[in-house]
Parts: sequence; C-alpha cells; structure tokens
Amino acid sequence: FDSTFDSDLIFGHGGAIVFIIDAQDDLTEALSKLQHTIQKAHEVNKNIIFDVFIHKVDGLSDDHKIACQRDIQMQTEQELAEARIQPRVAFHLTSIYDHSIFEAFSKVIQKLIPQLPPLENLLDMLTSSSHLEKTFLFDVVSKIYIATDSTPMDNTLYELCSDMIDVVVDVSCIYGIGEGDEGYGYDSESASIIKLSTKRVLYLR
Repeated sequence: FDSTFDSDLIFGHGGAIVFIIDAQDDLTEALSKLQHTIQKAHEVNKNIIFDVFIHKVDGLSDDHKIACQRDIQMQTEQELAEARIQPRVAFHLTSIYDHSIFEAFSKVIQKLIPQLPPLENLLDMLTSSSHLEKTFLFDVVSKIYIATDSTPMDNTLYELCSDMIDVVVDVSCIYGIGEGDEGYGYDSESASIIKLSTKRVLYLR
C-alpha cells in the first residue's frame, strides 16, 4: 500500500474482504499481496472476514483445481501462522462460466447477516410444512441466495433455481413492463412455476 492509503478508513468498518486470485497466472505476487492485505486489515479490524476467490478455474482440470486451492490455502495459512495472527479466511474456486461465482458471493453475504439462523429456521419450517425438497431465499437481481434451509446443499438445485431466475426476469422484461415503465418487470406480485421433464417442479415467488 502506498502512503495515501488509509487503512483505518478502508478496513475499519468493513465486514468482509474478497480477494481475487487468477488461478491461471503466477501466484507468487498475488499471495504476497494477499498476505499483506490480511495483515493490514486484521491490525485495524479483528472482526473482518476474508474470502479468497481462486478465479478462472474453468481452464483447469479437476485435479489441477484441487491442487491449486490446496497450495494457496496451505501457503496462506503457513504465512499467517508465522505472523501469529488468526483471521477467518475461506477459499472458493470460481468461474464466470458457471454458477460458482454467485454461490461464492452467497456464502460471503451469509456470513455478514446476523439474522441468518432465524432465517434458516423459518425456511426449515416452510420446507417441512410444504413438503418441499429445498428452499432458497434469493436476491433476484444478483442471483445471490441470502439463506437456505438446513437440508444438504445440492449445487444442481441451486443452478436450476438460478437459471429459473434468468428465465423469469427475461420474460418479465419482455411482457411485464408497460410503456414508459423502468426496471425488471419483476415485483412482489410476480410468480412462476416451471415443471421439468424429470418431474421436478420449481416455484418462484
């Protein structure tokens, strides 16, 4: 950081830092900057959380993805141990060509919501009473899910729900906006039901 960088102003009231590493680039400089950023932020704000997005993994094989994440995580944890600090750091494999980037941001946002446990309990009640397979609470515009019930996470279900949002928003933009109106055409009155060939039903409300 240069002399004009105000660590107190930038990190003092923040809840989370998302640090993005290009998985297809040289990691040496990125890991050095990550270490320095974590140390500076942790000095100012002990409660701040760190999420490292290991990005552009779409160009890597599955084995290479796992090895890349393992190497980054091990080196980061080792350097933080040597610095004698114990911040909360999570690592995510992300790509813009699938839903991993949205899921990673969802996990970041959830850690910043103090009301998350009550939300999860309410979704559990909804899932149980309505005999649903899985329930998500989405922000429609960003496709980030703010909460989900406590049943095991299935990435396929999340991807289906995310794709459904795309379909509903696209249709709403075409047929749900009147002349002179602005926005997505999606509001509190909007709802959609999609039946898949697998007999699974997606309900958006």
